[in-house]
Amino acid sequence: MRKSTRSKLIEAALEVFGERGYHHATIQQIVRRAGTNVAAINYHFGDKAQFYGEVVSHALNLDRDAERIDLGDEPPEEQLRTFVFWFVHNIVGMHKPSSSLEKIHIQEMVNPSPILDTLVETFIRPNHLKLRAIVAALLPDDATEQDIRHHCFSVIGQCLHYKFARPVMDRLYADIEFTEEYVNVLAEHITDVSLAGMRAVPRQRAMPAHSGKERRS
Repeated sequence: MRKSTRSKLIEAALEVFGERGYHHATIQQIVRRAGTNVAAINYHFGDKAQFYGEVVSHALNLDRDAERIDLGDEPPEEQLRTFVFWFVHNIVGMHKPSSSLEKIHIQEMVNPSPILDTLVETFIRPNHLKLRAIVAALLPDDATEQDIRHHCFSVIGQCLHYKFARPVMDRLYADIEFTEEYVNVLAEHITDVSLAGMRAVPRQRAMPAHSGKERRS
């Protein structure tokens, strides 16, 4: 069955926007890859901004299953472990080719466009709220809003490090192979480190303000 012109344009745009980002991708590059013309963009989508919105919506629908995570009724420690394993395997995507949506996410973080608001509300915020609930349950009752945010960002930052620092890691340690087994070890490590950090919060509060300077001297 032959693909419609609209489908060809969306597929080509997913590739080009993922490679170059919204600001640097051109309509000419997309239509050339799709084997069509600029008039087809105008007919099916309107301007570049409307076209990009349609492309991102299509990518979100394609990745809908990957967005879902079932944390079940496990204790918060196990929920954190489940979240980290899911995040590392499905969002960071180290043992599979990057999805079109993931590539667009990366481009949006480097050079945001107006569609970032849609990505945050549709994809990022719902998952962040799940992590936030886990972190809040793990921290002491007197944890501040700043405590919760910092520990959430710490978990996310550890996971994303292995995505964005991969080229550097390959050069520092050429023997590392990002097999599924190794990714599982990383996820376990991130979970253990994160749990240890959250458990240390009461001890940190109990320390005198000058104790940190004494330890560093």
